[in-house]
Amino acid sequence: MTRRTGQRAGSASAPYALGDVVRGLEALATGERRQPETFEGAVVQVGSGWDGVDADNAYLWVRLPDGTERQLAIKACALVTPAGQASS
Repeated sequence: MTRRTGQRAGSASAPYALGDVVRGLEALATGERRQPETFEGAVVQVGSGWDGVDADNAYLWVRLPDGTERQLAIKACALVTPAGQASS
């Protein structure tokens, strides 16, 4: 599978591709005071900030096995399975 980055001229590529399975902490809204939960799911959308402009607030959306979606903090995510590869 060819990885699409949606890259604009002069910008960095996104760290994850659509369909990658990642695990990480949810992105909490500014000022929200609770412990973020850890989720694992398939990337369905890469949000803003990943190219370093707002890196501390960068996020992506993942679809969980139950069909719901969560917003995860990119800086707190790790790749589990690349898109197009079966998990073991």
